[in-house]
Amino acid sequence: MKIVRGNIIYVDLGQHSKKSSRQSRVRPCLVVSNPKSNILNVCPCTTQYEDKKPNPVHVKVTAKDVKGYEMKPSMILVEQTVPVDRRLVVSKIGYISNPEVIENVNRALMVQFDLMK
Repeated sequence: MKIVRGNIIYVDLGQHSKKSSRQSRVRPCLVVSNPKSNILNVCPCTTQYEDKKPNPVHVKVTAKDVKGYEMKPSMILVEQTVPVDRRLVVSKIGYISNPEVIENVNRALMVQFDLMK
């Protein structure tokens, strides 16, 4: 399966303590790394974001921003970028088709990893 930056994939993120704010289980994630490595860097998505305060490393995505998958309104959690082995990918389900969302993710990655000048 060919996986590239901008794809939405289902990934098994494992199980974390309920006290942890890390995302767990199989969930949709946005691929943010290049396709050449066996390790993918992904940002988990959540539909549980209504009560969250605005955060510069959260990017909202809706069904109209995604092709190939009827995505519920979700938040891409850029601060939870995680490396995953390709063997943990359950399936590829779609891709971000809205360039504005990709630009917002790029900006959030720069904030998260302190790459702003």
